[in-house]
Amino acid sequence: MFTVTNWWVVLGLVVFAGLLGLLAVLRDKLGFTSRVGLALVIGAAFGIVLQLIFGAETATGAGALIKKWINIAGSLFTKSLQLIIVPLVLVSIINAITKLTSSGEGFKKAGRIIAFLLVTTAIATIFTILAVRLFNLSADHLIEYTASTSKPADVAETILNLIPNNLFAAFASNSVLPLVFAAALIGFAYLAVKKEAPDLGARFEAFLETAYALVLKMVHFVITFTPYGVLAIITVRVASGSGKFIIQLGLVIAASFVTMLGIFILHLVIAAVGGISPFLYLKKSAPALLFAFSSRSSAATVPLTIQAQRSLGVGEANANLAAALGTCIGQNGCAGLTPPMIAILVGLVQGWNVWSPAFLVPLVLYVVIASIGTAGVGGGAINVSLLVLSLMGLPVELVTVLISIDFIIDMGRTLINVSDSILSGFVAGKWEQEINEDVLYNRISLEELEKQELRTTYTSLAR
Repeated sequence: MFTVTNWWVVLGLVVFAGLLGLLAVLRDKLGFTSRVGLALVIGAAFGIVLQLIFGAETATGAGALIKKWINIAGSLFTKSLQLIIVPLVLVSIINAITKLTSSGEGFKKAGRIIAFLLVTTAIATIFTILAVRLFNLSADHLIEYTASTSKPADVAETILNLIPNNLFAAFASNSVLPLVFAAALIGFAYLAVKKEAPDLGARFEAFLETAYALVLKMVHFVITFTPYGVLAIITVRVASGSGKFIIQLGLVIAASFVTMLGIFILHLVIAAVGGISPFLYLKKSAPALLFAFSSRSSAATVPLTIQAQRSLGVGEANANLAAALGTCIGQNGCAGLTPPMIAILVGLVQGWNVWSPAFLVPLVLYVVIASIGTAGVGGGAINVSLLVLSLMGLPVELVTVLISIDFIIDMGRTLINVSDSILSGFVAGKWEQEINEDVLYNRISLEELEKQELRTTYTSLAR
């Protein structure tokens, strides 16, 4: 027997299905970026409507059931992206290395990207310090004190985690950093085998090219559903909020977003210095940035991050390396924003002189160190914060940032992380003079370039 609650659920799901249908109808009329942006807008609007109609029932009752069913679409899309992370990272990194003329070139490419990620993270930390000072933030309003048994990983453990003791366990856990190490090891081993036994190297390269083409096709299939996934994710996120929740965000939200705006402006300046219009950079990067904002996962955004770099004319090697390394090293948002902010606030509570060089210089250094191995998933900033507090000698067991502020800030943090990853690949490509300006300025499409690369690869293998 249908109750009033059931009818509300059916009505809500019918409306959501109608919005999905609208995006599908507009597929031939609007570009991919425009549809992702539209999904973000109508998802927020629908979420607000659900919040206004059901109020507290978005936690229980009809509102909660509607969110539960809508969340299936968002979760399926996110899981689909997560599904292809392991094969994409593994095959992409190996493929990138096999295209190098020597192992030394691979180290240079990775080194440039890592250096860029870490330097921008240090600058982001300085921006955060300035924002805390500007807003005169106080821990009394931002932190609640609770007992905690969590123990942060130390620096030695972080370094040891770079090398997996079980490769298949790294595959199963979607742990990107061990995957990068394993892929690099296989890639450089291939270079050595190719030098010693060219025939064996050619066979492996042929297999890898096939695997890479298949993985890229999988990525293309999944990316096609981005607008629908964004619609579902944003609807659920917005419907879960409340007026009281938004008010409680207070100065910490303002300070965080002002900092992120400053970091993002820095990214646009770097793009301009690199010779690309900030508007063109935004247009090409928009799908990746919007999905990063809604999904809160740098790792899940890897396929879109690669796609954005390729549309900016970045070569395969740099695009794949930057996308993979950017999920676990030097994240401007998860490492450069929340951890130093929390450290300063806790230092204030402890009565420390947090504005002295003796506090600030080690803080910047420790944030950069802690950013190596950052988890590219929602909430990764909390783990980095615990490590930074531990390195600074500040108490971690009594400090918990109000969970209510994390999801909104984390959306912006993830966008900043992905933007920095995209820029790192572009800057590395610009440094090496490998940017394809025909793709960058739309003289040829990215799809046509990929077809040309496949034809070139096939021709070389046939010979």
